[in-house]
Amino acid sequence: MGQLESWDDFSQPEVTDFETFGRRYLRASRAKFRTGVSKEIKKFCNFNFKEMTEVKLESLYLEVKRRRGLEMPLSEFETKFAALKEKTLTGAPLHCTVVISLWGLKTMFPEDMFSRDIIEAVRQLRSVNKSLEPYQGKDFKYLYDQRDQIRPDVQMRGFAERACLLACFNLVESSLNGLGWDLSQDAERFKILSETQKKLVQDGKFRDKLIKYPEIISGQPLWDDQDSRVRGFLEQIKPYRDALVHASPFSKLEKYDEINKLQHIYRIDSEKVLQVASLTVRLLCSLFDHVLRDNQPRPKWLQNLLRTTTPSK
Repeated sequence: MGQLESWDDFSQPEVTDFETFGRRYLRASRAKFRTGVSKEIKKFCNFNFKEMTEVKLESLYLEVKRRRGLEMPLSEFETKFAALKEKTLTGAPLHCTVVISLWGLKTMFPEDMFSRDIIEAVRQLRSVNKSLEPYQGKDFKYLYDQRDQIRPDVQMRGFAERACLLACFNLVESSLNGLGWDLSQDAERFKILSETQKKLVQDGKFRDKLIKYPEIISGQPLWDDQDSRVRGFLEQIKPYRDALVHASPFSKLEKYDEINKLQHIYRIDSEKVLQVASLTVRLLCSLFDHVLRDNQPRPKWLQNLLRTTTPSK
């Protein structure tokens, strides 16, 4: 419930020698527990879970105690303990992880994490670029003399640029994998796929997933490899991501448009990265608008990403 300050507090009742307490104190504490804490626990369970029993709650407690916290896939959690209510999931997908820590009960999933990474990286880029505005157009001698003042912002800018680019690729990949996993858990829909489609969903290459998943999931094609969104992502983002993740002086020039592989890393700049973030958001909006059924809204994390990365006018 987020009301403990440490795991020692969590374990305190089990290491307390209650036999040293007077009977009057123990009886008063028992009454207080029954009228106070018990009600809070029931309220917590009724708010978050469907059909949580005392036996299951005790089992959950023992699991949390053993690990000093809990991280468990939603499907496994609901099988072992109880289903979470929709308002507790707050739009989290079926492949999310249930997390219990001193912060309370939460859900976590990669798309939410990577989208927050992009939001923070874009915020940092806008901040440092604004700080560096006074130095625009200054001659080299002036900039050289001010290098100690400029250096922290320049270093932060480079860090944010690389972090944003990686997060953009990771977000698209995790979104595709999440959609594929959710599809694989729908037995009725999954069984009608061809063997080739099933293999792609379970262990396919990124490029094939990006192009073919929309049709596999919705039954209708969305784009092909000549679509500007797809080409932009594969040609503008993936090579830079590959260069960052597999940084090496060994380079296949034909794969990187005759550019040395490391040059992709050195040529990353703020303008290019902000364009990458915009392209990523547009691509994901198109993807989810296409595959979501029954007029479902876009995922909350995507709505937040769209709102916070759109340049203010």
